[in-house]
This record gives sequence, C-alpha cells and structure tokens, in this order.
Amino acid sequence: MAFLELVEVTKSYGGKKSAVENVNVAIESGEFFVLVGPSGCGKSTILRLIAGLEPLTSGYVLIDGQVANDWPPHARRLSMVFQNYALYPHLTVEQNMRIVLQAQKVPKEEQVKRCMEAAELLGLTDVLHRKPRELSGGQRQRVALGRAIVAQTPLCLMDEPLSNLDAKLRAKMRSELRRLQRQLGMTVIYVTHDQTEAMTMADRMMILHDGRPQQIGSPLDVYNSPDNTFVASFIGTPPMNLAEAHVLNHSLLLQNERPIRLLRRSLPKAERVIVGLRPEHIEPAESGEESMAVKVSHVEWLGNETLVTFELAKNLYWTARWNGQWRIRLGEVVPLTFDEQDFLFFDASGKRIGAPSIKREEVWVHQ
Repeated sequence: MAFLELVEVTKSYGGKKSAVENVNVAIESGEFFVLVGPSGCGKSTILRLIAGLEPLTSGYVLIDGQVANDWPPHARRLSMVFQNYALYPHLTVEQNMRIVLQAQKVPKEEQVKRCMEAAELLGLTDVLHRKPRELSGGQRQRVALGRAIVAQTPLCLMDEPLSNLDAKLRAKMRSELRRLQRQLGMTVIYVTHDQTEAMTMADRMMILHDGRPQQIGSPLDVYNSPDNTFVASFIGTPPMNLAEAHVLNHSLLLQNERPIRLLRRSLPKAERVIVGLRPEHIEPAESGEESMAVKVSHVEWLGNETLVTFELAKNLYWTARWNGQWRIRLGEVVPLTFDEQDFLFFDASGKRIGAPSIKREEVWVHQ
C-alpha cells in the first residue's frame, strides 16, 4: 500500500505569495487523511502537487520512500475523484469505469471482471448500460468512485467529491465512502471545506489556512485541543466561543466588562489572553448553583437540541448548546454555569497556551 510523505513542500506562482508553504506530513498506508480549510487555503493545490499535475517550487513528495518530484502522473500509481465527477457523457456507466483500464492496456476479460466487482460493491449493476445524464447525483458520484476502484491504485485523491450533492445524500455518501475505503484498504487523501465531513470521515486531518498547516491530528484531538484560535473557530458547530480577557487575581475580565471568577483553575501568566469555551460546556444553572445571569438574544430549536445565543458583554455574543427542547423567550434573563476546567487560553497571537508546535518529522531524502 502507498505510504506518502510531504517534506517542506512549497508552491508559489510567479514569485508571489506562496499558495502552499512548508507542508510536512507522513500519511500511513490505509489511512483516510483529510485536508480541510476555507476556500483558497491550498487544499486542492496540495492534491495537484501529489498527483504531479503541478511542479513543486521546493520540497519533496515521497511515495513508498522514493522521491517522486519528477515522476509523471501515470507513474505515481494513483487515482483521482473530482468534484464534478468528470464522466464522459457519451459513454455508458460500464464504459466510463473501464476506460481507465483500457488506457492501462488491461486484458478485456480482466476489465469486465473488475467492472462487475466494483458495480456490485457500489450498487450500480442495474445501471451499467445507462449514460450519465440518466443517473442521479449519487449514482454519478458512485460511478466516479467506481472508476477509482477498478484502477486498483494504492492511493486515491478526492477533491471535494460530495459538494454537489444535497445534504441528505451527502450524509449517506459520507458513511458509504468511508465503509468502502475500509473494505478496500485504500489510502485516501480527501479535500473538503466542510468541517463536518472532516470530523466524521478522517483518521487524521490537517487544517490549513492561507497555505500553511495549522494543526495535524485525529478529529477528537483537534476538537478538544485546538492549537490556535483559527482551528478553535473553524472546527466545531457552533464554533468555540472566544473573547479577549484581562488576567486578574483569580479572575478573568472579558471585554473589560464581564468578570469571571476561577477558583480551581491556574490562570496563565500573561496580562491579556484570549479565552475559549465550547458551546456544550455552558449549561443552565440549577437553583442554588453558582451562576452568571445573561440575556438571551437568539434561540435555535434543532429538534434534539437547542442553541441559545446570549450577550455576555457589550457586543460579545456566545452560544450554548443544550440537549432537548428548551422553551426560552428572546430577551429572557437565564442563569448559566460552566466547569472552569473546560476553559482554553490562547495568547495574543492566537496560539493556545501550552500547545505543542507542529513538529516536522525527520525524513532522510535520498536522491
């Protein structure tokens, strides 16, 4: 199986600001690795560099321990699944899946065998003779995936393959795609701007911003211990609540207005910090429990949970997420509580206090 390493990978165009800068990561065989970040952060550029569709400005791409910088795309033994499916409209489903095998000069009997196996796996046996225009969005996506499966390459690159589907079908295809990946043992590098996809699908993920890696880790590690305020605000729905604060004796003064007393938590040795708290860590206070009173400014009922937005200080709005259906009126003053151990602290630059730096894994590059 494929083992891919990116070592100090940088890509710039025309000497301008780098689209991708100093990317270092090692991806294990059979891993589902997700690149996630906002539009324009360099996710698709990294895929093109891995595939050999773009030359590197500097750094190395290693496949199975060998430097692949100068390898043409066909020599890298990988397949790609694109956002727009890239199906030939004049060919049937079967022909679309077999075309990659014809280019590889695979014997016809083997082509048919692989195609039928992939069609059965993906539930496409009844539509093999249809053209793409006769298929639903989900079926077209499965055909594109089937083309990658029949190629039997150890590495598959996927560039936002589910973004054209509606929300319900996208959720179904997420679990289906992950199941197939596990069943086939493929190494997948998956690009998305949807943090929900990243959280639900990844073994590990890399969060990117302005072409630079922000954090690499498992979804839960990234969610629970974000390295900086960008990751904290990007990963999670709703995102982490953040606010600037002055550090006082056993207290935080949020936005120069709202004091929060912390008795059991060691405060950082800094005059000013950014404090963060996840919405699920803010709870309704019970009678007699120490609490803070806030005014409700917005309520969202999602059926199984309720999102309550409140004004914590002037022009500072935080959101709490509570299980169940809470009948709360706008403008109502409600008591809230939290466990002070759930607070995270970030310095003025946005880096979490106590967070480790992204360490570059030492890789010996033989040329």
